[in-house]
Amino acid sequence: MRPGTFLFDPLFRFEDGTTGKKIFVILSTGGDGTYLVAKMTSQGDRFGIQYGCQPLDRFPNYYFVRGSCCLPKCTWVQLHVFYDLDVADLHDRVVRGQIKQRGVLADAQAEELLVCCTHSEDLTGYQEEQIQEGLAFIRTAVA
Repeated sequence: MRPGTFLFDPLFRFEDGTTGKKIFVILSTGGDGTYLVAKMTSQGDRFGIQYGCQPLDRFPNYYFVRGSCCLPKCTWVQLHVFYDLDVADLHDRVVRGQIKQRGVLADAQAEELLVCCTHSEDLTGYQEEQIQEGLAFIRTAVA
């Protein structure tokens, strides 16, 4: 899978240990055995409604208006919490049909999203490196 891939997991494990239905987006290449991902929401009461990168909101995010990508609703990528998922486990769950792919961003949109992620103050140094690798992958694909 590549950066900008949207997946749906009915048993996504949240930061507090609970599980539930969630769409998330892959932000890295997984080359180190881990995918960096960010969860998404269509419940935008905490977020702004300007298309694209909103790094200065109380909760930084990237906003996709309905029709701007493959998702049927207005959707926010939440950039204040990031998750590291094991590549082998994720691939296995996709192959078994436990996680479903919902779409893939066009290269230009994926690049905009990843650049937006670099503005988040909630990234660790390691996560920043993962996003930079994702950006390099997308930019190579475009060239």
